[in-house]
Amino acid sequence: MSGSRPTSRWRRRWTARRATGRSAGARRHRREGPPITVNIAPMIDVSFLFLIFFLISTTFARPEGLLASKLPRQERARAVSLPLSPIVVRVRQAGARPEDYKIRVDHVPQAPANFNELAGILRQLQTQPGFDVDTPVVILPDGGVLWDHVVNAWNAALRAGARNVAFGGS
Repeated sequence: MSGSRPTSRWRRRWTARRATGRSAGARRHRREGPPITVNIAPMIDVSFLFLIFFLISTTFARPEGLLASKLPRQERARAVSLPLSPIVVRVRQAGARPEDYKIRVDHVPQAPANFNELAGILRQLQTQPGFDVDTPVVILPDGGVLWDHVVNAWNAALRAGARNVAFGGS
């Protein structure tokens, strides 16, 4: 073998398989070992540790129906005053002339024609249940209305006896 080339390992295997009659693509089967299993004991341990942790760290609130409450005892119930809803007076310019204006009182079907009628309507509203002289009167002027009309609406509310008159923004 002095003049021959060394044979590779692959070549030796191929010739051995050829001599035994097996083809080059056939492979040997390995021995079956024990089946691969997953050890779940540590996973169960960790699950129980999480369960114990969350049970200890959770705070349980009392239901609202079981809270103790101590209310003051009164012999007589006091009358509760109704909330004051304001009377809103809207004044707007109706035309190009200074005397063209419209007055409207919210929740009143009939619009007053002038400021004297506005004072009468406000006087009537103060006699109805839920309204009195302390009921706020809010005057909401339109952007184009003359200042004289706004002042006349203010004076009509004062003539009606209103004590709480204010201007509101539109």
